[in-house]
Amino acid sequence: MLGKLLKHEWKAVWKVPVLLIAVLMITAVLAGLTFALPVWDSEWVGLPLSGMMLILMFYFAMIATVLGITIYFAVRYYKNMFTDEGYLTHTLPVTARQLLLNKTITMSVWNLLAMIAVAASVFVFLVIMFLALAPKDGSFARDLVEAVKLWPEALNSPYMDGFESFCFGALFTVLVGAFSNTMMLIGAITLGQMVRKHRILGAVGAYFGFQIIIQILSSAVFIPLMIKMADSSYYQNIYELQTPFPVLTPFYFMVAGASLVVGIGLYFMSEYLIRHKLELE
Repeated sequence: MLGKLLKHEWKAVWKVPVLLIAVLMITAVLAGLTFALPVWDSEWVGLPLSGMMLILMFYFAMIATVLGITIYFAVRYYKNMFTDEGYLTHTLPVTARQLLLNKTITMSVWNLLAMIAVAASVFVFLVIMFLALAPKDGSFARDLVEAVKLWPEALNSPYMDGFESFCFGALFTVLVGAFSNTMMLIGAITLGQMVRKHRILGAVGAYFGFQIIIQILSSAVFIPLMIKMADSSYYQNIYELQTPFPVLTPFYFMVAGASLVVGIGLYFMSEYLIRHKLELE
């Protein structure tokens, strides 16, 4: 039955996030093509600032896409589970666990797809920008092209030691984040329904509370690790390190671990509340 729920849910939700992702990709292409304008072939002193403004606009477009998808699924979860639609949802011949798993899996997958789309849009933007600026003679274009050409050499420098492990840690954090962010959203909305007269306020408060819990858990592990590093001979002076990755990589894994623990806890909390403390409007 869970498979049927997932199939129905996927068909019902795919249009909005796909539309937002498509708009983001179009924005990436247009922002990249902007660098093909003749002005970038000049020596105008305002070019670096203009380039930064374009990058910032594209950055805001990425935020809007992720935020839009998050809000869409949050509203849908709330309506499906706790409003008038909930009376129909909870009469389906499925268990509370199946209902929650359906929402969790769908939202987690779309969270992950949104992050992949953001990464893909950045890649598209950078490739188009580089191809547009490569043949130009302006100082801004020349400096940017030279910086890109130096990137392979930079990867082999001592400063990049541990970069592969860092990338693996970052990838693991992204995968865990797709689940934990979903559960923080679901958990906050579910817990917020316990505050009958202020459900939205309760959900917002719960969400920020979960964020604080993750920060506390991360700090509880990270601070002792930093103290241990400071006492070791290799990390006698952390500011003399040639590369930051030996420090950043374990931090990413710790944050991911804390997020995973909180996410699992929120799942079981949400399942319990839906089973035993369901509050419909």
